[in-house]
Amino acid sequence: MVNAALIAIIGILFLIINYFLYGRFVERKIKPTNKKTPAHTNRDKTDYYPANKFFLFGHHFASIAGAGPIIGPILAVSYFGWFFVAVWIILGTIFIGAVHDYLSLMISVRNKGQGISEITEKTLNKKSGKIFAFMIYLTLVLIISVFSISAAESIIFQPSLVIPIIAISIIAFALGLAVYKFKKNALISTIIALIFAFFFMYLGYKIPITLPFSLATQKFIWTTIFISYGAIASLIPVWIFLQPRDYISSIQLILFLFLGFVSIMITKPVLNSPMIIRGNFPIWPILFITVACGAVSGFHSLVASGTTSKQLAKEKDGKFVGYGGMIAEGLLALLVLLMVSSLKWDSGNLNFIDSLNKNWVVAFGNGFANMVSQTGISFLTFSIVSLIGVFMVNQFILTSLDTSTRLSRIVISETLRTKIFKNKLIGVLVTIIPAYIIAITSVYSNIWRLFGSANQLIAAVALITISAYFIEHKKKIKFLIIPTIFMIVTTISAIAYGLFNDKGYIATGNWILTIISFALLILALVISYEGFQIIKNGKK
Repeated sequence: MVNAALIAIIGILFLIINYFLYGRFVERKIKPTNKKTPAHTNRDKTDYYPANKFFLFGHHFASIAGAGPIIGPILAVSYFGWFFVAVWIILGTIFIGAVHDYLSLMISVRNKGQGISEITEKTLNKKSGKIFAFMIYLTLVLIISVFSISAAESIIFQPSLVIPIIAISIIAFALGLAVYKFKKNALISTIIALIFAFFFMYLGYKIPITLPFSLATQKFIWTTIFISYGAIASLIPVWIFLQPRDYISSIQLILFLFLGFVSIMITKPVLNSPMIIRGNFPIWPILFITVACGAVSGFHSLVASGTTSKQLAKEKDGKFVGYGGMIAEGLLALLVLLMVSSLKWDSGNLNFIDSLNKNWVVAFGNGFANMVSQTGISFLTFSIVSLIGVFMVNQFILTSLDTSTRLSRIVISETLRTKIFKNKLIGVLVTIIPAYIIAITSVYSNIWRLFGSANQLIAAVALITISAYFIEHKKKIKFLIIPTIFMIVTTISAIAYGLFNDKGYIATGNWILTIISFALLILALVISYEGFQIIKNGKK
């Protein structure tokens, strides 16, 4: 059996070293300037506002992460074993994911903070941009509905979360006011905010709150609360809530990453999950749509061009925020992989299969708590560490929830460009009403099966747009061609597999997913053809 500490050391070194090596190579391709960014030229305090570099890293990291780099690796281990998942996380992060995120951010900054769909419209053509925007909107609606359900389920599973979740929102407001309005020292303000955050986490542990209703009613109530929260948070100026809340969450996650990797080095557990599992699904292309966040994810281009680009104070900060944020997410995905793979596989207490059968949140909480509680640190008991782990998950789900709502409002405003849809409240309502209906009627459980393919299709189209942008500005694109072709071919193959395999949507008579899959397939082929024609003609 392989020691988890060895894989951790190899992964950490490879990811961090290539932040400086390959990250610097990509940075030279885009050549950051000293020009004023849209955060300054379009400053409006709601979406456009120059952010403290570390605050923005926190927002970006928390927004792109969400639950993705936790769910994906856990499911992938159950399908394929740990080996190919670890290789994809490390290589995908460096050569595709971080490049995709950083360049999505930078070309948005160079285009007045416009979203990736609007840049696609300008770079390819109007038809491609409109179709892409519609697909993005539908994907965001699905994310909002599913993440509101996930947040509700996590709080029902762990009632100790109620107090710290309420407290973190109040603390974020206070931190935003302290740093931006009253100009208090950011470091001291951060330390005070973290002290309060951990205090209320402990208070929640001591005083768990459970609603006196059935599980179904509780789920309905919490889902309603969380979708309402996402709507309200998306309308609040970024500097007073979004930035500081995500910043606090990201610091907590970085501490969690540090604690997790230190625990691996101390306990040196073996990986009990199989190295390679065959027979569930073909490794290619299914692995590459199962692990999206943590390697490469189209959702990241939406965050980078939708919110982060509107807050970047200097172009030179782009590598730290965009490329660095993806490296941090790769580290998170690798840590999750090692922790759950260190659980006993399918027998005994806390085994991986039983934990996953209950819920992916349970599998993650058990893996994290099992590892850290074995370090011998007296106050880090299994129950406390499990609470910390689930709290981290919940915070990132909420971050993705309100960021997705804000992004959908921006996409609607940029795409439709009429007075009524430029109204922020209308934009939010157009998003949360269908998301809420999908959530409370459980329609999401069927459509969610297509999310992996739709998400990676967004990444593929974003890479085509980035390549076309580079051609338009007479920049070399050799380093982009292989990732772009790989993502297009892999995504199209995954959609086709879902349609035509012997247990696919056509064979099982699932006509809703069949129709949506064919629509995605046509979209992928049309935009790929038009994008590669532009690249081909530009190279000539």
